[in-house]
Amino acid sequence: ASSARVPAMPMKLFAHPDNYKTKKALVAARYVGLDVEAVKGGSGEGKVPVLETEQGCIFSSTAIARYLSRISRPVGLYGQNLLEGGMIDSWVEFCTHELEVPLCTWVLPVMGVFPEVPEATACAKEDVKKALSVLNNHLLHNTFMVGHTVTLADISVCCALVDGMQLVLDADFRKPFGNLMRWFNLCLAQ
Repeated sequence: ASSARVPAMPMKLFAHPDNYKTKKALVAARYVGLDVEAVKGGSGEGKVPVLETEQGCIFSSTAIARYLSRISRPVGLYGQNLLEGGMIDSWVEFCTHELEVPLCTWVLPVMGVFPEVPEATACAKEDVKKALSVLNNHLLHNTFMVGHTVTLADISVCCALVDGMQLVLDADFRKPFGNLMRWFNLCLAQ
């Protein structure tokens, strides 16, 4: 018998609804067949995102996504074995540190979240290009980030890229990243 049981009550995710990190958790929940209710969170009091479960709360978008991904082993969001789980962790960490940081530095001023610092944007563009090159090279011989199906690695990277693809990564910028674009469109079609 499995030690993880699917909760009877829907879990509540207190988070900013339009944030890509919220979408990462909701996509993972959908894949494993969980009912997660997104509740707009954050009045300046307390930390968001927070996932409220029957057994307690989990905070931090990555911890929430990892928890949700591990709920249904047969779905495979956390891989088919320990090695794949480690590889998924590696790509999730890569996404957080090598992709999200520079992409947010570039995208958030365009979204009006904070003022642009031109020097920071110029550096961010170069760092995004480096991260996309790593991803593009990896996807030359891989349909998905890890294994042969969608995993949390795919969900994390895809969700992190959506705002950038819509707001700053124009056709010219995307042109050298054909493998990445094939993968991105495949993920969106899932």
